[in-house]
Amino acid sequence: MTSDQQHGDDAAQFDALAQNGPQQRAFLRSRWFDASPAPPDRIVLRGEEGMALAALGLAMRRGGPFRLREIAGSYWPFRGVPLAQGIDEAVLAAALGRQRKRLGSIWRLGPVEAGDPELKRLRLALRQAGWHALARPLGQVFEIDLAALRQDGAWPSTKTQRKNRWRKRRLEEEGGAVSVEFFSGSDWTARQRDALAQIEAESWLGTLADGGDTKFRDPEMRRYWEDICTDPVLAAMLFGSLMWIGDTPAAFTFGIEAGPVRYYIANNYDQRFNQFGAGRVLLYDDFARAGERGVRRISWGVGDAGYKSEMGAQPGALLIDLLFVRNALLARLLSPWWERAA
Repeated sequence: MTSDQQHGDDAAQFDALAQNGPQQRAFLRSRWFDASPAPPDRIVLRGEEGMALAALGLAMRRGGPFRLREIAGSYWPFRGVPLAQGIDEAVLAAALGRQRKRLGSIWRLGPVEAGDPELKRLRLALRQAGWHALARPLGQVFEIDLAALRQDGAWPSTKTQRKNRWRKRRLEEEGGAVSVEFFSGSDWTARQRDALAQIEAESWLGTLADGGDTKFRDPEMRRYWEDICTDPVLAAMLFGSLMWIGDTPAAFTFGIEAGPVRYYIANNYDQRFNQFGAGRVLLYDDFARAGERGVRRISWGVGDAGYKSEMGAQPGALLIDLLFVRNALLARLLSPWWERAA
């Protein structure tokens, strides 16, 4: 088998494992890992009969005094390893043991949702294979139980709807007609991506000396999301909305939708329109559209508890960062450093 054929076979295994796994992890496809700046080292773990059990895409990263390998892909909503369903942890542990040289003595997986059943299966297998897990907390994800709120029929409240109509009127008085565009990765235009980058430049992130964690103003990150869209399945999962006030891009949302869950990767607004809540108005419109599409849960990342709670979000899954270490003594030595690095 040529290297190109091997690459194609590995990609197909990544995609099949993601497609056949839990819906909310379906974005963990080959392209999710391959779109990174440097191509990751692909490892497809197989059983004795050749069945694909798990797929790992590993990138190299410097962490403190070490260069370590970590699971590749976007930091948000989380990183992961697609697993075959119904496999025994002992079988997976044996496959991991056969690849211990390629995995290395230290490697990282994070952020991950602490309670994820797939992660629990992987951690059990890794423990059996001789890796020790060091975990550090990153915070709790804020979530909206959209299905429950819509079923109750009291969200958003009549007061909130009235206030949003007032906000839209004030925004129109401020800068012109308010319009909203919705898009997916399948029909996303360069004009829209330029508009998202412009909003980031005019947002609070644009005031930071290091440029902040931007998704579209940063050329490398923008290329990542553009490359993701070369996989039509992933492209269809990406979603976004863009609010214009007159001819000015004012606010946006962006994320990935997998089965019943919408993961918000970024939402931002031009600070000139902060007084009348352009970003908040757009989010309510976006959530309404998500509910109409059958989305049951909004996963909204960590931080910014104030406005997220006001919009119905509650603390949800705990995000953790994991370091897997082969040597027990080294694991004990590294534990204080790993906890301080949070």
